[in-house]
Amino acid sequence: MKNMKIIMFIFALFLNGYVSAATITATSSTVNVNDVFSIDIIGTGFIGNVDGGGLNVSFDQNVLNVLSVSIDELVWNFGSTGIDTGVINNSTGSIDGIMVNTFANVTGDFVVATIEFQSINGGDSLLLFSEFAINPWASSGSLINPEFTSASVNVSAVPVPAALWLFVSGVIGVFGFLRRR
Repeated sequence: MKNMKIIMFIFALFLNGYVSAATITATSSTVNVNDVFSIDIIGTGFIGNVDGGGLNVSFDQNVLNVLSVSIDELVWNFGSTGIDTGVINNSTGSIDGIMVNTFANVTGDFVVATIEFQSINGGDSLLLFSEFAINPWASSGSLINPEFTSASVNVSAVPVPAALWLFVSGVIGVFGFLRRR
C-alpha cells in the first residue's frame, strides 16, 4: 500500500509538470496603418480537460485600438455568467477580464478568444497576456499555471505598394495633361 502511494505521488508530480507546459499565446503579424485585422489567442499543450480561465491583454495604445473581442460559444458554453469578452480600454491599452468556461471536454490546442484590432499609427506593439485573478485557469477543478507568451504586431507606417501606385498614376496624369496642352 505504501508503494502504491509513492507511485501515485510520483505520477501526480509528472502529470503536474506536463500540464504546466500549457501555453497561451497569439501569432505575431505585420499590418499597415488603418488596417482592421483579427488575432486569435491560442491555448496549446493542454493535456487535461480545461474547465476554463481568464486573461488580461495589454497593448500599445499609440499603435493599436481594439474594436471587439469574440468568444466561440460552441466551445466555451458555460453560459452568460461564465463567458465574458472583458472590458476594453483603448486609452490605457488594455482588455481586462476575458473569461471562458465550459462543460465540454476541451483539450490540446484551442482558440481562447479572437480580438479585432485597428492599427492607428506606425510602430511595434507587444501583446502581453496575464492571468485574470478572478477566474484562474483550471482543469477538472485543479488549478493550471499556463505560461503566457507575448506576441507582436508591426504596423508599417506607409503601405509602399499602394503609395507607389498612387505616385505613378499621378505622374502619368501630369504628363498626360502636359502633353494635351
